[in-house]
Amino acid sequence: MVEAPDALQQSLKIPEDHYKTCADQNLPIAGNAAANTKDFFDLSGEKLPPARLPAGFTARGIVAMVFSCISAFLGLAVIVWYGTGEIGPIEVATARRTIAEATSATSKEL
Repeated sequence: MVEAPDALQQSLKIPEDHYKTCADQNLPIAGNAAANTKDFFDLSGEKLPPARLPAGFTARGIVAMVFSCISAFLGLAVIVWYGTGEIGPIEVATARRTIAEATSATSKEL
């Protein structure tokens, strides 16, 4: 809420490029929400908001939720499968070599 719209209108100036943008798009720059400059309480012809969304779940929403849940459970299953999988001989050799290098570097520092 603006307490003093007259004071605000005296101190605030709208840039000219804003007026030009409205003119380019054929938008009114005077009047109320319906561009009525004679009777400010007459709002006939104003642009209306889009219709409200339907109440509850729609069929598309339910299908989207089901497939999202299926994707989530499949993703979790893949993470569990990967985490509980066997480590191959190459990974074991690499891990042992890394541990050996780290312990030898630590013992040299001491």
